[in-house]
Amino acid sequence: MKRLLCGMLACACLSGMAFASGGNQSGGTTPAGKTKIVFWHAMGGRNQEALDKLISAYNASQTKVEVEGQYQGNYDDAITKLRATPQGQGPDVMQLYDIGTRWAIDSKTALKMQDFINADKYDISDYEPNILAYYKVDGELYSMPFNCSSPVIVYNKQAVAAAELDPKTAFATMDACLESSRKMAAVGYTGSFTNYSWVFEQLVSIQDKDLLDNGNGRKGRAAKVIANDALLNIFTKLNTIARDPSNKNYGKGTSESKNQFATGTVGYILDSCSVYVDVSAAAGGKFDVGFAPVPKVNPGDTGGVSVGGGSLWLMDTGNKNRANAAWDFVKFLTGAQQQAEWSMGTGYLPIRRSAVNLPVYQDYIKNKNPELLVAIEALRGSKPSCAGSVMGVFSKARVIIENEVETMLNSPTTVAAQSVVDKIVTQINDEITLYNRTN
Repeated sequence: MKRLLCGMLACACLSGMAFASGGNQSGGTTPAGKTKIVFWHAMGGRNQEALDKLISAYNASQTKVEVEGQYQGNYDDAITKLRATPQGQGPDVMQLYDIGTRWAIDSKTALKMQDFINADKYDISDYEPNILAYYKVDGELYSMPFNCSSPVIVYNKQAVAAAELDPKTAFATMDACLESSRKMAAVGYTGSFTNYSWVFEQLVSIQDKDLLDNGNGRKGRAAKVIANDALLNIFTKLNTIARDPSNKNYGKGTSESKNQFATGTVGYILDSCSVYVDVSAAAGGKFDVGFAPVPKVNPGDTGGVSVGGGSLWLMDTGNKNRANAAWDFVKFLTGAQQQAEWSMGTGYLPIRRSAVNLPVYQDYIKNKNPELLVAIEALRGSKPSCAGSVMGVFSKARVIIENEVETMLNSPTTVAAQSVVDKIVTQINDEITLYNRTN
């Protein structure tokens, strides 16, 4: 009896220590004999609700694995916590934003997704190739795409109709955006060509140009920016658009431009396709929301867009059983039915072709979110060579770009686009050099 009591007390103490530590102490087996894995993610609000449903569905679908989802704040918060966590003591599955790809590879904290695909002889031919392309480096998949989006023009259908514009051509090029803004201004609306680095990166791809050398950082670490001419084309036109009275500048990023769009006074903005549900709800029935493809910079551009959002990484905890359990969970999350449910719950794009073809998803596209087809078709109409760039200092690069563009747009006198490009390139190249030297 005394031995039994001591054993119970010891177990209670160990349980308390595991709970208090907050780390991946529960990785292993649950009382029911399941392998316990921890999933760190950055999905809050409506997206977290949709993700929690998928996690619960997976746990109920089988008897071998139990997943615990843990919200870690936004993407930057999550990656900061991961960097501060000793290797092997973090999560089994990690959701990282797209621009964290190069860092995740270089940090050597993750297992390569391609190795699990090969070992399992897992067929990925149903996955959208232009989505997979972003997460391939040197031809191999390092993480599995999950919450994916593509950029679009988000427009007010009533504003476009009042200005007697054809939405198929109104935003076809950057020059067309300016002309459309002027026509919408004549009937009481303004345009807003967002100061958002992700959009500028897409406009480089649309010109069929690489932002970085070494195959956009995919054939080896990027050493410098090579898109000087492509950026000059973008910022020359942006300078003219933003300084026209028909356009408004709502600062860096997309937060305030979305708020202003919801008031019904802004005719169009540029953003992710995942905003449809939120901006439609914010509009409150005052107007209808439409999508159009991101404009070309030059009429003859032949490039395309790349995917944004985040992907799932298998983290190296040193435990093979948990790694295999995490791989099983990743396969579930990216299954056709789950991807359809995820897209319908969040507005992100399904990463599998078969998900789009499911009757429930076809009904959703037809009756609830028909505009999402614009984003799906734009991404399908792109090409792997427009997959986008990877570098270890991407978050810093985006801050540099948006800061310099904001300075240009807010200057009381016209700032030459060439000087903006020069400053951006110099600063990003300095950051890349430092990163490569210290990693």
